[in-house]
Amino acid sequence: MPSQHRTIYASTEDGGIQLAAGSDRWHLHDDYVHLAPHHPQGRLVRFEAELKPFVDSLDRGALVVIDMQNDFCAPGGWTERSGLDYRRCRAAIPGVKRAIEAARRHGMWVVWVYWHNRPDLRNLGAPTLYSFKHAPDQAGIGENLEHGPVLTQGSWGGAIVDELKPLIDEDDVHIEKVRMSGFYGTHLDQVLRTQGINTLYLAGVNIDQCVTTTMEDAYFRDYNAVLLTDACATSSPDFCQQAVEFNAKNCWGFATTTEHFASPRPHGAQAGG
Repeated sequence: MPSQHRTIYASTEDGGIQLAAGSDRWHLHDDYVHLAPHHPQGRLVRFEAELKPFVDSLDRGALVVIDMQNDFCAPGGWTERSGLDYRRCRAAIPGVKRAIEAARRHGMWVVWVYWHNRPDLRNLGAPTLYSFKHAPDQAGIGENLEHGPVLTQGSWGGAIVDELKPLIDEDDVHIEKVRMSGFYGTHLDQVLRTQGINTLYLAGVNIDQCVTTTMEDAYFRDYNAVLLTDACATSSPDFCQQAVEFNAKNCWGFATTTEHFASPRPHGAQAGG
């Protein structure tokens, strides 16, 4: 007889409906979603989130911090020199700090994802170069500003902002990327899968570009994706962030805050019933 765990939309013993099959299944309930019903012995907790709270094991999660670099978040970087407001990107820094501190308490991996392009730019095609250079006199990737070349490996602009450097741990994972998505052309997927990571908590800038493409790619690969809304920012208009937050909770996974990320509640037997 086939296992009930292979039957999508089957009724579950805990009163839910099964989504997917095998070890990747979820249990959907009226008031929450269980992302790890096959991990009864794990450190199961319940996070408040939208559209619904979710239950997961802390052992399966990682915090992914995206593009918190000088060129986006510091004065004199590419964002400011391109006529955009870098201070809007800096608004993510306090939330990223809270998220990192919470991830450390949870015992989660912290994964730093950032642009580190080759100095000769051989890794970039014209569409990507154009997205950073819309006019002949605008400095693009690899071109020099006051502090050095834009978003280039080893440059000031490609470095993590000073406020976050003290929070980097020697065991953290570093992923150098050459496109907006942290998955494209990198070993992020291999690192996550070899470490048994299924759930990604995403933070950083720009929420409507590199954060959202990484979240979408995570969703396409069947990772559980959670957007930490107050640990993200963008130099784009407000409606761009609003659109990402809407789709994060309605399409790609869940949306929550760093406050909720820092203070989940024990679930099930661990909570006394």
